[in-house]
Amino acid sequence: MAFSDNVWWTRKARIQTEKRLLSNAFQSQILLLWYSFSGVAVSIYYLKFGPSNPSIDLSGVSWLIFSILVLCISGFINGLSLKERAALIKKCYETLNGIYHQAKSENADIEELTLEYEQILSMCENHTDDDDYRALCITYATHHDPKGEVNIADKLSRLPTWYHWLTIAWSTIKRFTMLSSFYLLPIIVLIVLGKLV
Repeated sequence: MAFSDNVWWTRKARIQTEKRLLSNAFQSQILLLWYSFSGVAVSIYYLKFGPSNPSIDLSGVSWLIFSILVLCISGFINGLSLKERAALIKKCYETLNGIYHQAKSENADIEELTLEYEQILSMCENHTDDDDYRALCITYATHHDPKGEVNIADKLSRLPTWYHWLTIAWSTIKRFTMLSSFYLLPIIVLIVLGKLV
């Protein structure tokens, strides 16, 4: 693979990394809001309609633990610095775009560009394999003409295999399942505690 192709694919993967980090930041904020609302709403509910026998008041303690969990999660999420990391990734792939255009020129000094490329990559975290596979599959899917006419997919230096598509599908299913379970957790706790009280 040519150096310019390597830069181009790295840039595409870093774009997917930024999207993932921003999506994680958004979902984590929505989850914190949902958990905080759930904790407050259930606390108010149990203050008004709590069990008549305080000796079996498992709900109050459970929701207190849930509120402490929300506090700990908010500290953990802030420590991840998702938006700051996404900003570094964006700066990286924007700089890579300049290197890509320089590498495409006829009189490019590839050795100098390679050193600059490696220096830029060290500015931020690396992308994951999933980010790379997602970039590969999305690029192919958005430039592929099922009729077989000549298009940019014929010019791509890499093409996705069934393994790439399967990995992307699996990671999407895992993400959906994990987020669904996080969103359903307060409801499940409420139902379980309602049956115990």
